[in-house]
Amino acid sequence: MTIPPLILCAEDEPQLLRDICDELRAAGYRVAQAPNGTILLHQLATCTPDLVLCDIMMPGLDGFDVLARMRRDHPHLAHVPLVFLSALSMTDAIIRGKRAGADDYLTKPINFDLLLSTIEARLRQSTQARAGITQAAGIGRHLLDRLSVGVVLFTPDGTLSSANAAADRILSDHDTPVARSLSEPVRRLGARALAGDEDSISLLLDEFTGCIVQLHACPPDPVAGTPAMVMAFLTGQTAQGLLSAQALNTLFDLTPTEARVARHLASGLRPDQIAQELGIAATTVAFHLRNIFAKTGTHRQADLVALMLSLPLRDKG
Repeated sequence: MTIPPLILCAEDEPQLLRDICDELRAAGYRVAQAPNGTILLHQLATCTPDLVLCDIMMPGLDGFDVLARMRRDHPHLAHVPLVFLSALSMTDAIIRGKRAGADDYLTKPINFDLLLSTIEARLRQSTQARAGITQAAGIGRHLLDRLSVGVVLFTPDGTLSSANAAADRILSDHDTPVARSLSEPVRRLGARALAGDEDSISLLLDEFTGCIVQLHACPPDPVAGTPAMVMAFLTGQTAQGLLSAQALNTLFDLTPTEARVARHLASGLRPDQIAQELGIAATTVAFHLRNIFAKTGTHRQADLVALMLSLPLRDKG
């Protein structure tokens, strides 16, 4: 069963507030109501509306104050449409509302047919936008997991929020728990992010494996609806991804055997070990290497290995 959208309505005229809420309920919406802007903001701590109706001229916090605080203090509600209600029909009031970030503007006395059609249209747009965000997030997750560079997200207090596949591999190769190694610098940058500042530091996570971590403070983004966070990029021996055999064929016209030889060399095997791995003679490996050098424009094994490790995308295997 689909749950009806929740409309949060703030209006300081009691009778008008009751009339609006009755119309919304009759149209099938769930309704939460507030007699002023302060109570509306308090309700946002306990409910997540699908749309907000807000009078502009209210005692205490007016509609513009409500909108500013909502976007500042509740970035996770950035996708929630806000429709202003006002007896002011002057053009400058409408322009101010639009510039403040209101999604729509209705004048009093309220035309309830127009009110319901406006709500329906704004909810439809919001649903389409969230569907696009969800799709983009899925694409982003796929791309993150294809990176050979580790990417980790932390909350400002140092809690690990998410990590891509490369980060999982890198961290699993370290005896020292990452939380213990990074907790202090992550919390320090987390405080900077909460303050709205950007900052970055780099450090060596493990001097024996050469894992380098770059930490970045990411302030909240009210427009995108993202909270403050700390992003970590991890690079090291396990972070290096090999060009796939298909990529080697496309880029350099390597044969399947030449591609296997090149990949084994980049994985750290010596030519004699490659010969043993592939079950061929060492002279055959040397022959393939000469062809590989000619096709890739390299002249030394070190140059070939560097080329093989030049892309940040990991091979799917």
